[in-house]
Amino acid sequence: MNKFVQFSQMVGLHPLVAFVMFASDWMLFGPESVTLGITWPISIVVAAVLTVGCVLIQKYGMREQWGLAIGKGILVGILTAIPTPLPSVITVIGGGLGTVALLDSRSSSVDE
Repeated sequence: MNKFVQFSQMVGLHPLVAFVMFASDWMLFGPESVTLGITWPISIVVAAVLTVGCVLIQKYGMREQWGLAIGKGILVGILTAIPTPLPSVITVIGGGLGTVALLDSRSSSVDE
């Protein structure tokens, strides 16, 4: 179980990051599908702005190093900017793994 928790800490996203990016991906996908991609530049700008918040939440909420937080934030931002809803599944999986890591870190801090 310890290896799974370590894996979750390495690749997991903060649950708030996963929820916000999942919701915004679906909200941005609706207009993109109706306008046949004309609103894609708007999706890119929104994803870029949300990426900054994701990096900060990963850094301070998950207590990660800057490089790891920036990498995860950029990856989630790129997945959100892609004009399909399929990449949001990866975001939800990352949020689930991050939840496991957060719950384990809280239970270990209570035990001490």
